[in-house]
Amino acid sequence: MKLLWLCNMMPGEVKRRLTGNAVSGGLWVDHVLTGLRQRGLTILILCPGDGARGELDERCGYVTFREGLPYRYLPELEALFEEEIKTFQPDVIHIWGTEYGHTLAMVNAVEKLGLPDHMAVSIQGLCSVYAGHYAEGVPQRVQRECTFRDLVRRDNILRQRDKFALRGRLEIAALEKTRHIIGRTDWDRACTQRIRPEGKYHFCNEILREPFYEGQWRYESCRKHRIFASSCVYPVKGFHYLLEAFAQVVKVYPDATLAVPGKSFLAADPLRRTAYQKYLAKLARRLGVAEKIEFLGSLSAEGMKEAFLGANAFVLPSTIENSPNSLGEAMLLGVPCVASDVGGVSNLMTSPSEGFVYQSTAPYMLAFYLMEIFAMEEKAVSLGQAARAHAMRTHDPETNLETLLGIYEELAI
Repeated sequence: MKLLWLCNMMPGEVKRRLTGNAVSGGLWVDHVLTGLRQRGLTILILCPGDGARGELDERCGYVTFREGLPYRYLPELEALFEEEIKTFQPDVIHIWGTEYGHTLAMVNAVEKLGLPDHMAVSIQGLCSVYAGHYAEGVPQRVQRECTFRDLVRRDNILRQRDKFALRGRLEIAALEKTRHIIGRTDWDRACTQRIRPEGKYHFCNEILREPFYEGQWRYESCRKHRIFASSCVYPVKGFHYLLEAFAQVVKVYPDATLAVPGKSFLAADPLRRTAYQKYLAKLARRLGVAEKIEFLGSLSAEGMKEAFLGANAFVLPSTIENSPNSLGEAMLLGVPCVASDVGGVSNLMTSPSEGFVYQSTAPYMLAFYLMEIFAMEEKAVSLGQAARAHAMRTHDPETNLETLLGIYEELAI
């Protein structure tokens, strides 16, 4: 079978071939690609880059393309993809993600060539829906505010939300022409059926990054009362809600700490910080928790794994998600988890037997469940074990690879 992949990121093996470096610990897409290459498929990967072309081996080639802004449509990409399809003659075309302009370019190229029955689009996030949840819980004055950095880049919170909406329009245009959709949650099925009710929905769970399938959380080796969150960069990740919850936790557990990857928004250069970073810094100081936040910098997969295992609890406070990989990774490791009940989260984790879910706009419930986990002490291991068992089924590499291959076989007929 000849398979053409359109990715919104450069797979690690391609990056290694072009630069000599790759993402430490790999990307989730690398784990899938390894499995498919072991099955003997002939694969062509199209992904963003500088226009390079080459081969990983005799059965796997790559072409990188210059994309530009993700919310702008580039007709030249449509022409490029059309030529690549004509040259490669794939049996199946698989597009990973809907939220970039290149997805619509590929859909249009496939339509021109009369091959829509041989193409599938995998849902990752859905910008058309995310835009409506982008800044939930952030005061209107903060959403309108512009720092120096925001003025220069024309990129405050409202503009960021508008860019999501622009990407969403391209996304909807692509889905309206798509006959085969690959998803994995009730949420993405509901959202895509609303956009494309005639489309055929194929269920296929995700394979996550390889390092997270080994290792297991232990209460005795974690840092007690330490909370780990995976991101504080964008309002959609809900870190402002987490700060409110954390302030309540600290009143009962004064030794509690909060760890998050990335650079400190507390020490950010005033000329370079975003309005959201400025808001988080003010909020943290007003709540009296600024000194209890630890910023871990850029983390590889192994670094993330270490951060998960070193925490007493993992928190996902997002205002919207589909099936967040960070929650899946935490569950694979057996870390006690608390997650906002948004998007497809309830498909990943059953509350309260495997962890706790709470209303995303209720930080007081997030605080309550965090303190429940802390009070459980070593008994929290039972939560983690149940979550790990669920995640091992959801993210089983062999099962999910077989499901994906079955979809490919159906499309290739």
